[in-house]
Amino acid sequence: PPPPPIEGTISGRLIVPPNHEVEVEPNGTPAEAQSISLNARVSGAAAAADPGFPVPGTSAVVTDLYSLSSTRAVNVTLTIGANDLYTFDPASETIIEITNDLDLVVLDDQGNLVAFSEGLTSTESIDIATPGDYFIGIRAAVGSSPYVVAVSPLQLFSGAGSAPATAAKETAPEFISGEILMKSLRPRATSKDERVAFAKFHGATYERTITPGIDFLALPGPSRAAKARGGQAIAKIDPSAIQTHMLHAATLEVIQRLQADPEVAWAEPNYIRRAQVVPNDPEYGIQWHYEQINLPDAWDTTTGSDNVIVAVLDTGILFGHPDLAGRLIPGYDFVTSLSRSLDGDGRDPDAEDPGDDPRNQSSSFHGTHVAGTVGAATNNSLGVAGVTWQTRIMPVRVLGAGGGTSSEVAQGIRFAAGLTNASGTVPGEPAHVINMSLGGGGTSMIEQDAITAARAAGVVIIAAAGNDNSADMYSPAGLDGVISVAAVAVTGQKASYSNHGDKIDVAAPGGEFWDADNDDNLDAVRSTLGDDRGNFSYRYYQGTSMASPHMAGVVALMLSMNPALTPDDIDMLLAGTHPDTSRRITTDLGLAGRDDRFGHGLIDAAAAVIAASEIPGSVGPPIGPQGSRVAVFPTSLNFGNFLDSLPIVVTNAGIGTLNVTSVTADVPWLTVSPGSGTAPISITVTKDVTGLADGSYNGTVQVDTDATEGASGIVVNVAMTVGGVTMGDAGPILVQIIDATGSQVVAEVITDAAQGYAYSLPGLAPGTYSIRAGTDRDGDTIICDIEDACAALLTDVTIDSSGTDVSDVNLLVVFGVGQPAPPVENE
Repeated sequence: PPPPPIEGTISGRLIVPPNHEVEVEPNGTPAEAQSISLNARVSGAAAAADPGFPVPGTSAVVTDLYSLSSTRAVNVTLTIGANDLYTFDPASETIIEITNDLDLVVLDDQGNLVAFSEGLTSTESIDIATPGDYFIGIRAAVGSSPYVVAVSPLQLFSGAGSAPATAAKETAPEFISGEILMKSLRPRATSKDERVAFAKFHGATYERTITPGIDFLALPGPSRAAKARGGQAIAKIDPSAIQTHMLHAATLEVIQRLQADPEVAWAEPNYIRRAQVVPNDPEYGIQWHYEQINLPDAWDTTTGSDNVIVAVLDTGILFGHPDLAGRLIPGYDFVTSLSRSLDGDGRDPDAEDPGDDPRNQSSSFHGTHVAGTVGAATNNSLGVAGVTWQTRIMPVRVLGAGGGTSSEVAQGIRFAAGLTNASGTVPGEPAHVINMSLGGGGTSMIEQDAITAARAAGVVIIAAAGNDNSADMYSPAGLDGVISVAAVAVTGQKASYSNHGDKIDVAAPGGEFWDADNDDNLDAVRSTLGDDRGNFSYRYYQGTSMASPHMAGVVALMLSMNPALTPDDIDMLLAGTHPDTSRRITTDLGLAGRDDRFGHGLIDAAAAVIAASEIPGSVGPPIGPQGSRVAVFPTSLNFGNFLDSLPIVVTNAGIGTLNVTSVTADVPWLTVSPGSGTAPISITVTKDVTGLADGSYNGTVQVDTDATEGASGIVVNVAMTVGGVTMGDAGPILVQIIDATGSQVVAEVITDAAQGYAYSLPGLAPGTYSIRAGTDRDGDTIICDIEDACAALLTDVTIDSSGTDVSDVNLLVVFGVGQPAPPVENE
């Protein structure tokens, strides 16, 4: 008989953050209200037939109540599981069906009504500007639906509840290798010969006296050896023969010897000082996503140009937002249906966003958030920063209530590019870049024709890859001539929701709705927003909708350096095949070279603007070549009490090769692996709490490199806690093993909190697999909808030919709270 098949097992556990919890019944009265806190994510379900608490002064009854005590301003968002809240009758242009409708209510601590959102969208949202004690209520107006209620930090334009900045990135200060400044305690009458001998004694050479008592020293040449006190030999140092990083380290060693000498008041490097372009916007400190793409280094080169126009095809823009003041130019509204437009008319020149909720309660104002990432007014001591500081933004409204149609998107593309379109008009100046944070299934030829024509006119077209964690065709991102942008999380890993596949060109920050560093600020993307009541604010959204405008903003910065860049130039730069530069403008993540998760890699703004300067047509002389420059993200880690390991990604923000020479931790409860390598490299930092008492702990990880530009070493701060609740509860979760094609589920199992979210899937044939996990709380057979818990393993798992088991495959689970990309349907 044939031998039995060789099979292996994949096992591990799901990690549910402690702030993720499920509804605990009964919770229908103030006395029964379930307590939640800042950054809570609660999964529940409500039905119109459920008993509940009558809201004073209204006919409404809330079925679920949560108590919240907050010391800062917050936003409360209700995400509704059922997506068929309403449909439109194209003939009568009226709402013809409402099968499920949940509403959000805020009561004070006495049960009196504070705010009521009765929208018809998939999300309801209320801002609570005044800290205090509240009840959050869920009302099932029609039908029934699962939901997620989320509490997030908020800053209103008024300044209420201003969020604290995260810890700044700490880097080793830059200095000139081989140069030392020293203040001596020896008498001023010390002769030059004595100064020379003293410097030689410590392994340096005396160069000159700058001011009385302060000498300038240098490292010795190859013929000069020295002896330290006690007869210990000092190695011969040859600056002409050693690498820069070795001279850098030798300088620090000599300084340490000088500092230990009782005759030396102080010794220090000759530090480098640079002009720094850092915006003063108060929320810039929590926009982690800009550090991730090396944007501050790009700003040292250019902050943009008002000669560049970025068109934002979206829901329109709130023109009155103070952080978009002066950035907007006239656009157009292409939403033709009166019932979807919600502005009383159809196609017209007014691209103001009237909201996308028919009841004007919980509109997304999606386009305003996207526009703020592209180019919120920056360095204006207000709110957030934008990727660009000078670029003009053209609002083109193509989405209304329920989304938009492919024909409206196509007309918006043609208008933005200055081509003939259904409006009968064109803008005074066409856009140079078009951003589309929208999409849907299917291949649209009307969109393809518009994209082809716009690209031929020289417009760079960028679109969100989609938020379904799927490789299915997503349009317009998957169409020819479009730069398709996937999303990464704060750790540099693929965001759990981000689409993937052979159409992905590049990755950019999209964020995740969780708080990896426990700083009370979500690791989603912070940008401009408003509400249906006329308030302007700043909020977190997650999604490829947020990743796409990062890329659009970077392209605008590139065009400010080189207006002659064409769409073909951008494509070649992304692929690393441009004949006029060897510089890469992306950081390679995942598999070497282009892959289906990250495309050509994570966009690097600093490298992109320098590469633009090296191509003919630049407005100034080429900036390059430059040497290697180290960048690390994230710049701080917090394990909390529930994570066992976290990654650090080390990249080369310059050119050439960057070697990581060592990675070390300064506390025994941290280990790192690998300890060296060639960038880009992912380093796993692992904690071990064995024997540690309950409490808070801090440490650092030192990353040293042979960078030839800037600092060669970077310190990553690490924090963790021991004790307390270490696992949240997301209810039962389905874990699926998927074959190499990405389309076939070969094994699955359900796990839950009672099992510690452990899972084991045996009987797997040798091969490469991916893993995903999630809930299906609305019963539509699709896991990882916006109301679900969701996780996806960000690397592949291989069962080798001997059937060796693979264990400890752990996945982080988050509730998918936030704004999905607005849908576009073929018309």
